[in-house]
Amino acid sequence: MDLTFDEHEAAFRDELRAWLEVNRPGPEPAGEDARWAWRMDWHRRLASGRWAGVHWPVEYGGRGATYTQSAIFFEELGRAGAPLPGDALGLLLAGPTLMAWGSEELRQRLLPTILAGSEPWCQGFSEPDAGSDLAALRTKATRDGDEWVIEGQKVWTSNAQYAKWCMLIARTGSDSPKKHHGLTYFVMDMEQPGLQIRPLRQITGESEFNELFIEGARVPHDHVVGGVGNGWKVTLTTLMNERAGLGFFLQVRLRQQVDALAAEAAARGLLDDPRVADRLGDLHMRAEAIRLTAYRGLTSTEKHGQPGPEGSVTKWMWSEASQELAQLAVDVLGPDALVEGTAWAHELLRSRGNSIEGGTTEVLKNIVAERVLGLPRR
Repeated sequence: MDLTFDEHEAAFRDELRAWLEVNRPGPEPAGEDARWAWRMDWHRRLASGRWAGVHWPVEYGGRGATYTQSAIFFEELGRAGAPLPGDALGLLLAGPTLMAWGSEELRQRLLPTILAGSEPWCQGFSEPDAGSDLAALRTKATRDGDEWVIEGQKVWTSNAQYAKWCMLIARTGSDSPKKHHGLTYFVMDMEQPGLQIRPLRQITGESEFNELFIEGARVPHDHVVGGVGNGWKVTLTTLMNERAGLGFFLQVRLRQQVDALAAEAAARGLLDDPRVADRLGDLHMRAEAIRLTAYRGLTSTEKHGQPGPEGSVTKWMWSEASQELAQLAVDVLGPDALVEGTAWAHELLRSRGNSIEGGTTEVLKNIVAERVLGLPRR
């Protein structure tokens, strides 16, 4: 694993840094709708500079960036304090999945709108009884001529209230005892009758997640991705891309937060407390371990040509570290960390979900055990 950049990678980094220096987004506004509009405006600004989908092939409007250059992009975005593009689900999940499995017609129709930030996406995977066990989903799709009729329920659907398209997995029928058989991957239009979106109010007061009730929604047959009954393989492509580059973004943000908390502790004279100093040192070490683990996963990706299960390690490590950081902030700042509307109060409350979203820690441990360490299933 070589952590030095060659001349092309260094030039890519310097060009991005220069662009970010003069194109930083303004302050994040208050209010969910305003924040969403702010993030989508940032997405479109990135697109105007050809930075929205750097990892996309040139023929689809991207820069054809290497895996290393993609990692540089996320790292520099975090270092500049800029948010991810507004439609990160479209850029990181839907786009690459369509490139791998979608028909040429779907790619030509949908990829330009993802890149431009004009038609945002959501992800219709999890259900009330099929979260961690995704293969147990019950949402059904029934063929009706040239269309499919969808019936079921999804939950934890991020940004569904703003989305135009949904990556939807539904059961199209199988007599196989294996639950992952008989699933089909659809592109569903969110702007139609038969859909009810119910925001879920979180402990932070936000509603970034939603319940999605589907009662007779229709999907054209040509919006099937990867073929009928092949949904599990297509889904794995989406899930592998979900954790593939974010480790670089997340580890930079974690390091920035650790440094900010260390500065707060110093201002309060708490660095002389060995308990505080030891916990800050541990978090600093964890942030560095996450960075190096992300690069190790990058090396594996470059060897095999696609993201692998190593991304699960990075996400697992980050989840636990971010929760430890939020708890330490309370111990350092005391009641000040609990003032409504402050960054640390939001971090404390929001970090509770880090070990659930994007794959629960328990599921990630199983993935690491089976696919990284090669341990047998019990």
